[in-house]
Amino acid sequence: MAVFECSRCGLCCMNFGELIRIERELSDIEFYCRFLITNELFRARVMPGWREAFADTAEVDAHPAWCRFLRRSPDGRGYICTIHETNASICRDFRCCVMRIYDRSGTQVGKVGGNRSLNTENEELKAIFREKVMGLQAGTLKEWLAAAASVLTSAGYRVVVYDEG
Repeated sequence: MAVFECSRCGLCCMNFGELIRIERELSDIEFYCRFLITNELFRARVMPGWREAFADTAEVDAHPAWCRFLRRSPDGRGYICTIHETNASICRDFRCCVMRIYDRSGTQVGKVGGNRSLNTENEELKAIFREKVMGLQAGTLKEWLAAAASVLTSAGYRVVVYDEG
C-alpha cells in the first residue's frame, strides 16, 4: 500500500471552525481548545515555523467555518495547520482519502474517503461502486479496501490504496 500524503488542499479544515473552539488563550501562540463532537480538550501551540502566518488572520476571519488555526502556506502551495504537532486527535486520525481511482488514460476519476464513501462525477464508476462495492462484507477498512480494489481493478480501473498509518 502507498502511504497517504496530504496535498495540503485545506478542505478538511475548512469545515472545522464550528467544531474546534478555543476555550482559553494562554498566550498569543498557546491555547486550550475543545473538539466539540468528542468533547476532547487539548492544548494547542502554534509551531515556530508558522507563527508569522498564524499572526495574519485576515483570511480565516473572512471564513468563519474554517478552523482558527488554518492558514495559507507562506510558499503559496496549499494550506497549513499552524498547530499540526499539537492538534486534536480527530485531526491526527483523519484521512480524507484512503483510495484514489484512475481510468485507463491515467486520469483520476474518483476517490474514496475514510468513511468508505465515493467522491466522483463519473457515472460509470458510481454505478460499479453502487452495484459491486457498497455491499462488500469485509470487516476492517484494510480488508474492505482490498476487496474494493479487486472489484475496481477487474472493471478496468487502476487504484492506489493508502496505508492507514
